[in-house]
Amino acid sequence: MTSPPRSSASPRAPALFIALALAPLWLLGMFDRALWTPDEPREADIAWRMSVQSQHALPELAGTPFLEKPPLTYWMSGAAVALLGDSAAAARAPNLLYALIAALAIGALAFAMQAQVDAALVAALLGSSALIAYRVSIWLAPDACLVAGCALALLGAWRGYRSPPGGPKALGYALMHAGAALGFMAKSAPGWLVPALALFALIAWERRWKELGRWELYAGLALQALVIGPWLWAVARGAHGAAALSALFWHNVIGRFTQVAAPAALDYTSGHRNSPGKYFIELPLYLLPWTLVMAAALVRAATRARAPGPVGTPWRFALAASVPFLLLLSLAATARDIYAAPALLGFGLLAGLWVQDAQVSPSRLDRLAVLLTWVLVGALACALAAGLLLLAAAGLSAWGASATAAAAALAAVAVALAAAVRARRRGALAAALGWTYAGYAAAVCLSALVAFPVIDRWQDLAQLAQRIYADTARQPLALLDPDETTIAILDRGRGAPLTTLRAAPADPRSAVHAWLAVHGPEARVLVLLPGHAGGNLSTLLARHGLGAGDAPADDGVAAHLIGAGAATLVQRYELPQGRRYALLGPP
Repeated sequence: MTSPPRSSASPRAPALFIALALAPLWLLGMFDRALWTPDEPREADIAWRMSVQSQHALPELAGTPFLEKPPLTYWMSGAAVALLGDSAAAARAPNLLYALIAALAIGALAFAMQAQVDAALVAALLGSSALIAYRVSIWLAPDACLVAGCALALLGAWRGYRSPPGGPKALGYALMHAGAALGFMAKSAPGWLVPALALFALIAWERRWKELGRWELYAGLALQALVIGPWLWAVARGAHGAAALSALFWHNVIGRFTQVAAPAALDYTSGHRNSPGKYFIELPLYLLPWTLVMAAALVRAATRARAPGPVGTPWRFALAASVPFLLLLSLAATARDIYAAPALLGFGLLAGLWVQDAQVSPSRLDRLAVLLTWVLVGALACALAAGLLLLAAAGLSAWGASATAAAAALAAVAVALAAAVRARRRGALAAALGWTYAGYAAAVCLSALVAFPVIDRWQDLAQLAQRIYADTARQPLALLDPDETTIAILDRGRGAPLTTLRAAPADPRSAVHAWLAVHGPEARVLVLLPGHAGGNLSTLLARHGLGAGDAPADDGVAAHLIGAGAATLVQRYELPQGRRYALLGPP
């Protein structure tokens, strides 16, 4: 693998290189697997609903307005479902566009900072393949579109900040506003916060307060108004418009930072609780397998960002694009790893800046970071290979397929790392990292070919829903305190109204008893059981003292209802290593 041409090459060549290098990871992750929890079954149902519902201002989950996100990603996935059919691959089809936009934008931003193609390629490849960035890009959720919007906005913020006054500066900031509008329509406030925090932090750091008074910075707000305004108008004019706007922007934004007066369904402080320093403690995991490279980049940034004038501005901007947003997330009441994905754009920029600097004057820490990254990638490849053999030992995959994939993954990593070592000896650090990425991507893709079908069987919620409907085809069915995944899998593709029972946590008997009494001896109540079912893998691990095996898990509310004589067990449903449900009937 040779380093692509430098700045004298056409911009099309680096863009094509980025797309082709990331394509195997993207295509497998987006189109070669089923819907997985968390979130994807819910998002798929909303996308399907959007493809058939008559009004499109608000997405719907099982026919009820879903007021957590603006609708852009549901419009896109709904259109793909309408065009290509209702499938996981169709719903995720727009993710390929989002991922491409994000990778190309971050590469273009790194290139604009230093006019070095190889460093820009490193920024795009490492920033897009870091664990959380990659997971977000392939996951059916609004976060992929949010990251694309943030990447465009950061590119525009840089161009606007660095361009001379007048048309060039206005065009740069217009791109920032376009990206912010895209991010806002995907996931509300974070679409604004990421570029705003980065730009304001840079202005404050460099004390260029006059930038805040330039007309070019604000002219692009008209573009945001044209994009966001019609949707807000449509929501406001709809049924319960004020309540919908309050849920979207008060409960879903302010309510994620602090507890506000809200119905239980809109109280976001009760789930995914944050803890002090969570994002910074977990950051090394988010950045895998490039954690040590990013650490070396941060150490170098601590010095380079203090350089006066334009020399230090790229480093300051990369830090401003990552650290302030993580600090803000740390103040929120709720926390999930995927929320940090936009901050990884800044870390990709840091990697690009670092590789160009370290190629010229590598420090002992830089050399150590590269060496340990090779060790880490090799260790991850060994872990993936061991996982494939474990699946075969549990009877979940064929020995031949698992052994072949494991051997191919290890061989690919060995060849790539050998090429990386040779490139590093020539002083071509960017090429060395490119080869390291190639080995890592090959190991992940080869492992996925065997592992994804196994995980699909554990996550086959559509098949489970078909069994439930087959057993209750002629019987009244109610769902007891269902979560969004249960609602989604039973609604998707059917459209028949679902009946839900909301019971008091301390005593669910009255709600269940009333439902069964009213609907007669054929009535049924579906209950999600706690924990996960056992399977071949858990049995194998337990045999070697690494797990609890297939011992029956507590049946929770269902056991309480049966024990109290309020209901009887009619049927159980479970997926190996997956969800469990109980179907209850009258006592």
